[in-house]
Amino acid sequence: MMGMWLNSFLFFLFFCIFKMFYDKCNAMVLEADVTVQGLNTANETGVPIMAHPPAIYSDNTLQQWLETVLASSLKGIKLDFKSLKAVGPSLDLLRQLTEAGRVRRPVWVNADILRGPNGSSSVSVLCRFLTLVQEKYPEATLSPGWTTLYVPLFPNSTYTQAMVEKMQELVGALPQRVTFPVRAVMVRAAWPHFSWLLGQSERYSLTLWQGASDPVSVDDLLYIRDNTAAHQVYYDLFEPVLSQFKDLASRGRAIRRGKSWVE
Repeated sequence: MMGMWLNSFLFFLFFCIFKMFYDKCNAMVLEADVTVQGLNTANETGVPIMAHPPAIYSDNTLQQWLETVLASSLKGIKLDFKSLKAVGPSLDLLRQLTEAGRVRRPVWVNADILRGPNGSSSVSVLCRFLTLVQEKYPEATLSPGWTTLYVPLFPNSTYTQAMVEKMQELVGALPQRVTFPVRAVMVRAAWPHFSWLLGQSERYSLTLWQGASDPVSVDDLLYIRDNTAAHQVYYDLFEPVLSQFKDLASRGRAIRRGKSWVE
């Protein structure tokens, strides 16, 4: 009982903080991790909830989150699906809200559909995820990614040409805009592959994301920025990397000399 009360209080607190600060945030898109209540247990309900694995219970449903966002912000929405079971009912909910005229903003839908560097081999959602989006909410921007693992101070592999070619095979014929989520700490070493991928379609972009403990290099981010058009890359980064990158990037396209960046 105490846990249920605490979840409700935390959602109320989130709502209050969100109302106070969303308009001061520079983020273009607000993200929600989505699974279903009681996933793979006898208590599974099929109701989409806000939770990140291993959590499978929450008082905070996706519907509550969407209601809050739609009432309080004009920012885009990104749903990061942690379970294939959450995709269908979540897209149905989005369809209802859209047909009611309430969703007038970009919507991104994300799922890891291929094995990536050091990643899990248990990915089995690729075809069904893409099919559900085509059937239920084709106006969304697709964000299909690779499972990854990065361990600091240990040898880590990076993305390969075979990985990006497989992704191109899966999404190349689809009509949607596609932004590929790429782990930022690994992108520089694999840049020839992602440069190739971006060249396959005007619909493509990258979203460079940072794991909580990933030692992302600002020099690497600036390199990517200097080798792409502005509309081809989005950034999902923690502080202080984000501020450091924005500060240097705001000075204009840079030329690298040694370890310093100058205009």
